[in-house]
Amino acid sequence: MRKSFFLCPIQWIMNRLKTSMGSWADRPISLLACKPISLPIVSWVYSQTPVFRGEEKDRLEEAKQVVLRLLRSEIFVPAILGIGIVIGLLILYNRKKAIPELESQVVQEDTWFTTRDDNNRIGIVVSVNLSNKSTRGIHITDCRLSGYSAREYPEEIYLKGTEGEQKVNFPKHKHFYKGQEFYLGPYSSETLWFYYESRAVTMRNVLQAPLTIRDSRKKRESIQVRIPRHADQIAIYQEMARMW
Repeated sequence: MRKSFFLCPIQWIMNRLKTSMGSWADRPISLLACKPISLPIVSWVYSQTPVFRGEEKDRLEEAKQVVLRLLRSEIFVPAILGIGIVIGLLILYNRKKAIPELESQVVQEDTWFTTRDDNNRIGIVVSVNLSNKSTRGIHITDCRLSGYSAREYPEEIYLKGTEGEQKVNFPKHKHFYKGQEFYLGPYSSETLWFYYESRAVTMRNVLQAPLTIRDSRKKRESIQVRIPRHADQIAIYQEMARMW
């Protein structure tokens, strides 16, 4: 009686499966062929279980532990000491190579650049006022603009505009180029202008570059120079833009 009571529901379920899917012997694959579960879903399910998810760690606490281990290590103090020594040596080297008695100031109204139409290069003019504040003279031997050496007196620059060519005037100060040696006496000042050329082509209206002045003792004075495009060339470009 009790056995038949449990078997009746089972038999009813088996009969329902046979009527809907066919007999088990005829269609064994239909019961076993299920759609495969994608690997990301399986990985996500396993990762959500406490066994595979693991405990969440405090990253801030881990960083603190790393810092503490570093501070307690034997190489920490020597490493800091070595870095300090290197920085101190660099400061002393820069002071030794500097020219503290020389003061330099860019003459902005006589500093400009332009795109030359004759050779498609950039012509750069930099004017600097140099002042010697010591009792000893200074022999200027070189002046580099971002690695470029000062050139000899350049050929005249003409800008081509809508109304013909327009000549650009160079500064009236003393011109200096590499190969010369300019002597700046004690407690005296002089304004020099330098000419540079670059093959690079730019449409920007302002350039910035370091200017390094060297003397006969191989010491140097460095300043940052802001070089605007010549006002006449800007006016020509604006006129062409309006015409186009």
